[in-house]
Amino acid sequence: MVVWRSLEETTMDHQHMRNIIRRENEELWHASNPEIYKDSSHDHRVTHTVTFGDIVGHDAHSKLTQLYLEAFSDHHMRIDHLVVEGDHAAYRITHQVKHTGTYMGIEPTGNDVKIVMSYFVRFEDDKIAESWMMWDSLLLLRQLGVEIPMGQA
Repeated sequence: MVVWRSLEETTMDHQHMRNIIRRENEELWHASNPEIYKDSSHDHRVTHTVTFGDIVGHDAHSKLTQLYLEAFSDHHMRIDHLVVEGDHAAYRITHQVKHTGTYMGIEPTGNDVKIVMSYFVRFEDDKIAESWMMWDSLLLLRQLGVEIPMGQA
C-alpha cells in the first residue's frame, strides 16, 4: 500500500482534488445522493473511523451515509478548511442538522445538532482511495440528550 508520495510523484491537479471533495460533500449532504461515491472514489476506498471501524467500498459508504440521511434532516454543510498537498488533502466540515429520525436506537428528538468532522484523504488516479474521518461522537450524543457518565478523577 502506498501511503505517501513525494510532491514530484504527484500528477493530480490540486484544484481538481478540491473539486472532487467539494462535489462529494455537496452531493451527499445537500442533494442526499450517496451514489456520488461511485464518481468520487475507487470501489476499494477505505475510510478509517474510530466510531465505525473501517468502511470499505461504495456500498458500505452509501449505507453509512444513508443512516445519517434518515436520522437527520435539514442538512446544512460547509467546508471550513481545505488544504491539498501532493496526493493528499485535509479538510474540516461543519454539519448543522435536525434530529428527525432514529439514530442508533435514539428516537427523534427534534434537536438541532452541530457536528464538526475532520478528514484526511489520499487520492489515487483522480479518485479518493483512502480517508481518515474524525469527529466527536460523544458531543453528538449529548446534543441528542443522551446522558454520558463522566469518569472519576
